[in-house]
Amino acid sequence: MSCQHTVDVGAYLFGSLDPKERSAFERHLPGCEACRAEMLRLAPLPGLLGRLSLEDVEHLDDLPAPPKPNRQRGVLIVCAAVLAALALAGGVLALRPASAPTSAPASTSAAPPPAPTWAAQDQKTGVGASVAMITKSWGTEMRFKFEHVKPGARCKVMVFDKGGQREIGGWWGSDHAPDEEIPGSTSFRVDRIDRLEVSDESGLLVTLRP
Repeated sequence: MSCQHTVDVGAYLFGSLDPKERSAFERHLPGCEACRAEMLRLAPLPGLLGRLSLEDVEHLDDLPAPPKPNRQRGVLIVCAAVLAALALAGGVLALRPASAPTSAPASTSAAPPPAPTWAAQDQKTGVGASVAMITKSWGTEMRFKFEHVKPGARCKVMVFDKGGQREIGGWWGSDHAPDEEIPGSTSFRVDRIDRLEVSDESGLLVTLRP
């Protein structure tokens, strides 16, 4: 199933819709399976986008933007597409050619430590959550599991660092299997993260800390 509004998902996630467009999209989303699936697929990108430099974004002008009148929205969606391609390819998040490889002895370094897992259950809402925090060169990848979240909700995670900064780590719909992993990401390193706040339209659902 396809929908002409799926092109608006990236713009919605990155906050480039004007209030009237945002309101219209939020009314459309609950009844559209295609847009909800696209929302889940693009959930990790807000955090990853923070790793692009100004020079990287300027070079994206060479790529064709979607046929939308809003140029800013077009650039944001192109950024999301580039990041998605890099993630699928397992590449680095730097849009520059790599230097020529040189011969080197085989690595003898130890395997990385297992990803730390944070877990919590909110006594007021009853929502339980756990998250594996996976260190990456660009920040932290997050893999969530939830229980007792009401179906049909739009959820998001807000990431707070120890210096008082914050960024959105992902958006998703709650119509998923209980054991399904929900992806998220942030440019903050694991050791710099103070807490994660998961919420839906009704408010805060659960807070996760180390």
